Amino acid sequence: MTEPRTQRRTATALALVAAVLMACTDRSAPDPEAVADGQDWKFAEEVPDAYREASLNIADGGLYSINPDGTNDAPLTPGEVRKRLTGERHLILVHGTLYDPVETGFANPHLTIYQVARQQVSGRVALAGIGWRSGGHGIGGYLDAWKDGRGGPYGLATENAIEAARLLAEALPPPPASYDFICHSIGCDIVRRVLQSDVVRPGHVLMLSPDTDYAEMARWAERTGTPVLQVTASTDGVLGFGQYAARNRAFAPPREQGPYRSLLVDVAHYVPDRSRWSLNYWNPRRYLDHMAPLEIPALGKSSPAFLAS
Repeated sequence: MTEPRTQRRTATALALVAAVLMACTDRSAPDPEAVADGQDWKFAEEVPDAYREASLNIADGGLYSINPDGTNDAPLTPGEVRKRLTGERHLILVHGTLYDPVETGFANPHLTIYQVARQQVSGRVALAGIGWRSGGHGIGGYLDAWKDGRGGPYGLATENAIEAARLLAEALPPPPASYDFICHSIGCDIVRRVLQSDVVRPGHVLMLSPDTDYAEMARWAERTGTPVLQVTASTDGVLGFGQYAARNRAFAPPREQGPYRSLLVDVAHYVPDRSRWSLNYWNPRRYLDHMAPLEIPALGKSSPAFLAS
């Protein structure tokens, strides 16, 4: 990764992103200070019907509607998925590793990390969460990977991402664009593969801590004129070990001009006394700051605004 930007330039960049996107922000979202004091508002026992009707899971080589608890319900054809996402503009969410929509609890993205986004937009944007098997939390994630002959959840996620991208590309509506993407970590690689198929064309793509090929995404953005914003923590201790680590060092973001832009943020001063391993989805230092772009309040509240620009 590159060296952190100065505090002044980072603050300016964050202010610009926030100014563009705040129109879609949920004004009723809980106070971040209250969340820091322990209010666990980012976990749900069930997901709302409107969210559930637009969302889906990719598992066992198929597409599924989701139950209220986020697990698989009825199988869907690509045509049925396409009808769900045609018409009203949707914000499509694609998670990274350590999530498994077959499980319930914190491992299920629909009940946890996707509820963060739902709190931010609260009815202003139609959300569609894509759940895919990228390995659950704790020993269960390793057991699932070992059963499939993989060394750990990352290896399982890397291979499952390829199948997830293929099925998603078949199911998404073709142009004109009726959706945007927010993706995190290796979920950004799913989105990259989908977009480079040239079958679909979203309006905007927001990549958070992307474990994907930055240069390939930049070429695609420049060729198609699609706005892509990459947000990465300067202290991310995970991306250096990802599958595209060496190639991305040569690409050397940040970039501030053109369809593909990147923002490198310093998050070391956020809640420094909090545990790195907390599960409340607010502590930016958790997992070596790899989760930070999902959790920093200033970015989390402003993310939908870039997509609405």
